[in-house]
Amino acid sequence: MKTPKSSRLEYMSLSKFKISLLAFFIFLSCSGSDKASKEYLVTLEELGWTNDNMDSLFVLFTSVNQCFPCNKEIQEWNSKYGNSKQVLLVVNEKYTSNYENYLSANSIDMNSIQDKKGLFRRKELIPFLPYKIMIHENGVKDLGELGK
Repeated sequence: MKTPKSSRLEYMSLSKFKISLLAFFIFLSCSGSDKASKEYLVTLEELGWTNDNMDSLFVLFTSVNQCFPCNKEIQEWNSKYGNSKQVLLVVNEKYTSNYENYLSANSIDMNSIQDKKGLFRRKELIPFLPYKIMIHENGVKDLGELGK
Protein backbone atom coordinates (compact mmCIF):
# COMPACT_ATOMS: atom_id res chain seq x y z
CA MET A 1 0.00 0.00 0.00
CA LYS A 2 1.36 3.38 -1.01
CA THR A 3 1.41 6.29 1.38
CA PRO A 4 -0.07 9.48 -0.04
CA LYS A 5 2.53 12.10 -0.94
CA SER A 6 1.18 14.66 1.57
CA SER A 7 1.52 12.16 4.47
CA ARG A 8 5.13 11.43 3.55
CA LEU A 9 5.92 15.16 3.50
CA GLU A 10 4.32 15.67 6.90
CA TYR A 11 6.27 12.70 8.28
CA MET A 12 9.55 13.99 6.83
CA SER A 13 9.05 17.51 8.14
CA LEU A 14 8.12 16.14 11.57
CA SER A 15 11.29 14.03 11.58
CA LYS A 16 13.40 17.05 10.59
CA PHE A 17 11.73 19.01 13.37
CA LYS A 18 12.58 16.31 15.93
CA ILE A 19 16.18 16.16 14.74
CA SER A 20 16.50 19.95 14.88
CA LEU A 21 15.00 20.02 18.37
CA LEU A 22 17.33 17.28 19.57
CA ALA A 23 20.37 19.07 18.09
CA PHE A 24 19.30 22.31 19.81
CA PHE A 25 19.08 20.61 23.23
CA ILE A 26 22.45 18.93 22.77
CA PHE A 27 23.98 22.30 21.84
CA LEU A 28 22.47 23.94 24.94
CA SER A 29 23.64 21.22 27.28
CA CYS A 30 27.19 21.37 25.92
CA SER A 31 27.56 25.12 25.73
CA GLY A 32 25.97 26.01 29.06
CA SER A 33 28.20 23.93 31.29
CA ASP A 34 31.18 26.29 31.62
CA LYS A 35 31.41 30.04 31.92
CA ALA A 36 34.41 32.26 31.26
CA SER A 37 36.64 32.42 34.34
CA LYS A 38 38.13 35.89 33.85
CA GLU A 39 35.40 37.86 35.67
CA TYR A 40 35.43 35.39 38.57
CA LEU A 41 39.21 35.67 38.95
CA VAL A 42 39.11 39.46 38.71
CA THR A 43 36.42 39.59 41.42
CA LEU A 44 38.44 37.26 43.67
CA GLU A 45 41.46 39.53 43.19
CA GLU A 46 39.31 42.57 44.11
CA LEU A 47 38.63 40.79 47.41
CA GLY A 48 42.35 40.26 48.04
CA TRP A 49 42.89 36.74 46.71
CA THR A 50 46.12 36.14 44.82
CA ASN A 51 46.21 33.76 41.87
CA ASP A 52 48.75 30.98 42.32
CA ASN A 53 48.27 29.70 38.76
CA MET A 54 46.36 26.66 39.94
CA ASP A 55 44.94 24.08 37.55
CA SER A 56 41.62 24.33 39.36
CA LEU A 57 40.10 26.06 42.36
CA PHE A 58 36.94 25.11 44.26
CA VAL A 59 35.21 28.20 45.62
CA LEU A 60 32.57 27.88 48.34
CA PHE A 61 30.30 30.87 48.95
CA THR A 62 28.48 31.30 52.24
CA SER A 63 27.37 33.87 54.80
CA VAL A 64 27.77 33.70 58.56
CA ASN A 65 24.11 32.66 58.96
CA GLN A 66 23.68 29.44 57.01
CA CYS A 67 21.72 26.27 57.57
CA PHE A 68 23.06 23.14 59.26
CA PRO A 69 23.53 21.11 56.02
CA CYS A 70 25.53 23.99 54.48
CA ASN A 71 27.79 24.31 57.50
CA LYS A 72 28.19 20.52 57.61
CA GLU A 73 29.44 20.50 54.00
CA ILE A 74 31.81 23.39 54.73
CA GLN A 75 33.20 21.37 57.66
CA GLU A 76 33.73 18.38 55.34
CA TRP A 77 35.68 20.56 52.86
CA ASN A 78 37.60 22.04 55.80
CA SER A 79 38.60 18.65 57.20
CA LYS A 80 39.74 17.35 53.79
CA TYR A 81 41.41 20.48 52.42
CA GLY A 82 42.34 22.50 55.56
CA ASN A 83 45.21 24.65 54.33
CA SER A 84 45.11 23.53 50.70
CA LYS A 85 45.16 26.17 48.02
CA GLN A 86 42.69 24.08 46.00
CA VAL A 87 39.71 25.34 48.03
CA LEU A 88 38.70 28.88 48.92
CA LEU A 89 35.84 29.92 51.19
CA VAL A 90 34.23 33.28 50.35
CA VAL A 91 32.17 34.60 53.26
CA ASN A 92 29.60 37.22 52.35
CA GLU A 93 29.66 39.42 55.48
CA LYS A 94 29.78 43.18 55.87
CA TYR A 95 31.44 43.29 59.30
CA THR A 96 34.97 41.96 59.84
CA SER A 97 34.27 41.00 63.47
CA ASN A 98 31.35 38.75 62.38
CA TYR A 99 33.54 37.20 59.67
CA GLU A 100 36.37 36.46 62.11
CA ASN A 101 33.95 35.12 64.75
CA TYR A 102 32.37 32.81 62.15
CA LEU A 103 35.77 31.36 61.20
CA SER A 104 36.90 30.84 64.80
CA ALA A 105 33.54 29.51 66.06
CA ASN A 106 33.53 26.90 63.28
CA SER A 107 37.28 26.14 63.48
CA ILE A 108 37.73 26.89 59.79
CA ASP A 109 41.34 26.43 58.67
CA MET A 110 40.84 26.55 54.92
CA ASN A 111 41.77 29.64 52.95
CA SER A 112 39.03 32.21 53.17
CA ILE A 113 38.28 35.76 52.18
CA GLN A 114 35.59 38.21 53.18
CA ASP A 115 33.18 39.61 50.60
CA LYS A 116 32.04 42.77 52.42
CA LYS A 117 29.99 44.12 49.51
CA GLY A 118 28.53 40.89 48.17
CA LEU A 119 30.35 41.37 44.86
CA PHE A 120 29.67 37.89 43.53
CA ARG A 121 25.92 38.31 44.05
CA ARG A 122 25.91 41.92 42.86
CA LYS A 123 27.71 40.96 39.64
CA GLU A 124 25.36 37.97 39.29
CA LEU A 125 28.28 35.54 39.12
CA ILE A 126 26.47 33.18 41.48
CA PRO A 127 22.69 32.79 41.65
CA PHE A 128 22.31 32.62 45.45
CA LEU A 129 24.03 31.79 48.74
CA PRO A 130 25.27 29.25 49.76
CA TYR A 131 26.81 28.08 46.49
CA LYS A 132 29.90 26.37 45.08
CA ILE A 133 31.81 26.53 41.82
CA MET A 134 35.00 25.16 40.32
CA ILE A 135 37.28 27.49 38.37
CA HIS A 136 39.57 25.70 35.93
CA GLU A 137 41.62 26.58 32.88
CA ASN A 138 38.64 26.14 30.51
CA GLY A 139 36.09 28.14 32.50
CA VAL A 140 33.82 27.95 35.53
CA LYS A 141 31.65 24.98 36.41
CA ASP A 142 28.59 25.54 38.61
CA LEU A 143 28.48 22.85 41.29
CA GLY A 144 25.21 23.96 42.86
CA GLU A 145 24.01 24.74 46.32
CA LEU A 146 26.11 23.94 49.38
CA GLY A 147 24.53 21.36 51.64
CA LYS A 148 22.61 19.56 48.90
